[in-house]
Amino acid sequence: MKWTHRYEHRLAAAREDAIEVMKTYKHEIDLERTQMNASHNGFVRQCRKQNIDQLTAEKNAIKAEVVG
Repeated sequence: MKWTHRYEHRLAAAREDAIEVMKTYKHEIDLERTQMNASHNGFVRQCRKQNIDQLTAEKNAIKAEVVG
């Protein structure tokens, strides 16, 4: 799923129920962090870290736009 598609879809959903969307982001970030910490491969850890950064940026953008 492309970043913009996921972001736009979740932004529309957040306008209806922001709490549920934030819970989804928190769950995905926690899952990525757990998988990153469990990996011994440096490349995989770097990819997981990039995913965490991307999800965090999306979450913050939605939070800024919907919440205020």
